[in-house]
Amino acid sequence: MMIDEVYYSLEVAPVVWALLGAMVLAVAVVSWLLWRRLVRVCRKVREDDAAAAELASGGDGGAEFPSVSVIVYSQADGHNLRTLLPQILEQDYPAPMEVIVVNDESGDNTETIVSELELRYSNLYMTFAPERSRNLSRRKLSITLGIKAARYDALMLTCGNCRVESPLWLRAMMRHIATGSEVVIGYAAPTGDELCDEDCRKRRRAFDDVWHALRYLSGAIGGHPFMGTGYNLAYARRLFFEHKGFSKTLHLNYGDDDIFVNEIATGDNTAVELSETARVRAIEHSPAELHDSYRLRRDFTARYLPRTPYVSMAAVSVLWWMWLVCGVAASVMSLPSLIGAAVAVVCALVAVVPTMVLWRRASRALDSRGLLWTVPWMIWTRPLRTLRHRWRGRKVRRSQLTHVI
Repeated sequence: MMIDEVYYSLEVAPVVWALLGAMVLAVAVVSWLLWRRLVRVCRKVREDDAAAAELASGGDGGAEFPSVSVIVYSQADGHNLRTLLPQILEQDYPAPMEVIVVNDESGDNTETIVSELELRYSNLYMTFAPERSRNLSRRKLSITLGIKAARYDALMLTCGNCRVESPLWLRAMMRHIATGSEVVIGYAAPTGDELCDEDCRKRRRAFDDVWHALRYLSGAIGGHPFMGTGYNLAYARRLFFEHKGFSKTLHLNYGDDDIFVNEIATGDNTAVELSETARVRAIEHSPAELHDSYRLRRDFTARYLPRTPYVSMAAVSVLWWMWLVCGVAASVMSLPSLIGAAVAVVCALVAVVPTMVLWRRASRALDSRGLLWTVPWMIWTRPLRTLRHRWRGRKVRRSQLTHVI
């Protein structure tokens, strides 16, 4: 009996209670920072899927859809344009629409393929980025040329390595423009195309993709947009010229879908569209290499963006370590009493189990790999991966800059 009293005694050192209190606080803050983002994205997907289903049944509410110019940035994507362009040009869209392909020094058969398709589609056009332009971001230059060539104020941006699987994609995105929004942030789902190898679904990349999506999508849903994805993004042509295009970031190779969106997007003029209907899929033949490249780009341009979304998501990993260290320390220091260990186990279950379940739901809602058991490990090890990427980023910093500084 006395042994049981020792094991379950509440008379432990004050430092143990302090550690347990810190652990409980860490779990509570992590829950608020992470769970609300997961729930917010899941809820938004359900709402947009319901709205898209209504569109499919003809219930557009009498909205007057705008005429739209679709800008397709292509860099050696001729193999995919033969599929992508008909998918866009044959959209079920009730207003005038044109497609402008901007060919960025593609050494493949892009020009031939687009020329062949121009014979079938009278609203398909192509322009070229000058080959001699080396002191500017070629991507930004290409998008600028496409926007200047556009006839309509509503712009829809995507890339030549994407696939559009729904004939209502354009209608689902433009429904927000029709109701007064000037910026629409869409989503590009992880590719499930047979052209990609099995490695594109590796857990680490799937986790990083969802982590990144949670950071910018949940912020935009909550009324604080600061970036989008150039694979699936719409905004008013007028905004582009009012903000003088990419003039503020000419010294950067990238930033057209984050820094520029941060300039033009506000909580009042921006909408988020996450329905399955409105998604595109990016076809990536070297997913591991591209994943690292995209992350290096995002890490570099993040210095020009609001810090709050990055700090709050980074705090999740820090606090995750905090409750683990505090829990282990309290369990050891409370011995022979098991009270410290018992509280630590309860907190661990409260932190880990709902996080795994909510993450799985959100990742599946975003068409990513439905991670479960590996989620806690990914959160713990993310700071180490971030440090590695930042170290690599220091070595390749000049590759993120143009010669215009």
